[in-house]
Amino acid sequence: MKGILIAGIALVVLGIAALVVNVVPIHHQEQVAKIGPVTINSQKETDYVIPNYVGIGAIVVGVALVVVGTRRA
Repeated sequence: MKGILIAGIALVVLGIAALVVNVVPIHHQEQVAKIGPVTINSQKETDYVIPNYVGIGAIVVGVALVVVGTRRA
């Protein structure tokens, strides 16, 4: 049952991280035009917002897994 305990701890840590870091920026490089050997690229940044309920849900599920993992050990 150590796997359940480790998974619970990982979910709690990821849930706290999701609450602290609300936005994850992702950088994309996109090819705009290609004329012969010349290419024109564009850099774009997309922000992905992590809702608070995702972090709270991960913490709740993680704590439940930790409790189950410690009771079965």
